[in-house]
Amino acid sequence: MSAARKPTNTGVLALLGDLGPVSVASVSAAQLGSFSHELAAEHGARLADLFGDESDDGSIVLRVVYALDRERRFVMLECPVDGDRFPPLSDLDPAAFVEECEIHEHYGIRPDNDRKLNRVLVPPHRAGAFAPIGRSERARLARDYEPHVITGEAFEFPFGPVRVAGWESLYMGLVTTGEEVLDLYLSQWHKHRGVERRLRGLQPERATFFVERTDGLSAVGNTIAFCRAIEAATRAVVADPAASTRAIALELERIYNHVAAIAAMCQATGLSVGQARTEILLERLLRLNAAAFGHRYLFGVVCPGGATRAPDAGAIASTLGPVLDEFRYVVGALLRTNSHVDRLEATGTVTPEQAHRLSLVGPVARASAQDIDTRRDHPLDRADGLLEHVPTRTDGDALARMQVMMDEVDQAARVIGAQLDAAGPGRSAIEPAAGDALGWAESPRGEALAWVSLDTDGRVRHAWLRPASVRNWRAFDDAARSQNVFTDIPIIEASFWLTVAGFAR
Repeated sequence: MSAARKPTNTGVLALLGDLGPVSVASVSAAQLGSFSHELAAEHGARLADLFGDESDDGSIVLRVVYALDRERRFVMLECPVDGDRFPPLSDLDPAAFVEECEIHEHYGIRPDNDRKLNRVLVPPHRAGAFAPIGRSERARLARDYEPHVITGEAFEFPFGPVRVAGWESLYMGLVTTGEEVLDLYLSQWHKHRGVERRLRGLQPERATFFVERTDGLSAVGNTIAFCRAIEAATRAVVADPAASTRAIALELERIYNHVAAIAAMCQATGLSVGQARTEILLERLLRLNAAAFGHRYLFGVVCPGGATRAPDAGAIASTLGPVLDEFRYVVGALLRTNSHVDRLEATGTVTPEQAHRLSLVGPVARASAQDIDTRRDHPLDRADGLLEHVPTRTDGDALARMQVMMDEVDQAARVIGAQLDAAGPGRSAIEPAAGDALGWAESPRGEALAWVSLDTDGRVRHAWLRPASVRNWRAFDDAARSQNVFTDIPIIEASFWLTVAGFAR
């Protein structure tokens, strides 16, 4: 990809000047809407994140993060909020709606329109038990929501929050007249743990412990994003051996997640033999993680400034190849099994237009013709540059998502092989310093972001985490409504392979 060019226009890019990986511009409320529209319409930017930041005096700044993937940089617009209303971005960009709801719950401010907001994190009738990030009293009062009402001959079929063993708590309200899913309501607040609030006042090393547990199945990806933000804020440099170690851990995490997702798809289609074969491979991969790094889910590998240990190259070299040979045989058999393929084709379809409109990321986006990958589009180290191509599909259904995952498993194995000899432990010192920065990584579910603000003692003043599940859950209801029936919902959920914990952090 060509290097970023200096902007020649007189719009928002002219305000930025710096052509580094993250550019920041302070804009007024009157400018925010027009600049956001300019970035999306004229420069092809996608909305990466939207969140609020409260200063010590109680004033709130709205931060809007756009990804200019072709230019290999992020753009952050900072907009002060005057009063209890802020410019509504979801009127221009539907991808912003969930974040607008979260901002309302945390800070008690809302978009300056009459649009009804959804309940995202606050449990019904338990608003007093929810600890918002905002400190002002308005954050504790502005949490009244109108219940959704089903009219006509349709009714809401309740499913969850307690579901089958091993699945996270999640309520699905399936609106139907009998079998076809007409609409779907999700309630994910059961898993909310207030992680971002808990990070306040912690030293980066201690904060990493909680970040790692935000979403256990993306522990490496989320932690790399957070540590990169810490390192950017403190100007710490990660040595190449530690960067290679991080890359290996991240690709091992990607492989076992994709294998687990395919096993879940087999379960959802009733293919018990395929499920058993794939789950055996999953167990072998988790044991490989433990042999290579000391933990089945790769906890404790990534730390601010580097990595805590080197991988066991011998364990990876002797085990990964045979496991993936078996994996290729199994998925080849799955693709030749009509009863499995027929259930995945045209199930849970997300069109390219929907994926673009909702700024989706990861395999869900790439299965809907979105050619994006943070490793290629926003590289930060040598390992990011090893990505040969970005696997994509155009159909946007469950089968396309499975095929993208299959391709990414092979790709991850090649990245691991290229990094083994260079990997090692080591960490750079994190010197106490005030600052703020954005960090990112391509987790198994897609782009993970983290924004960190440090005080003069180097402690976390404010941290905002955006695992990939936050971005992709918003497409699940669209996928469920695309001419599907009740028995298709488990297939769609398995093919999305999101976590509730990653959303309700």
